[in-house]
Amino acid sequence: MKLLNQYSNEAEAYIDKGYLESNGIDCEVISNAMSDIFPAPGAGNGSIDLYVADSDYEKANELLFHRK
Repeated sequence: MKLLNQYSNEAEAYIDKGYLESNGIDCEVISNAMSDIFPAPGAGNGSIDLYVADSDYEKANELLFHRK
């Protein structure tokens, strides 16, 4: 799996995940839970990452680029 994009909120990540999956690309959203367990002052909620298979990376990147 390869990191495609990082988000500041889960809603945006899941919107892109749905868009990619509707175009035949399997992907996974992974949240960094450590910041929720041990929050640091001013650290925010951590990163929310969208991963795709290495073989789908170029197609997924292009789909997201042209959609926006």
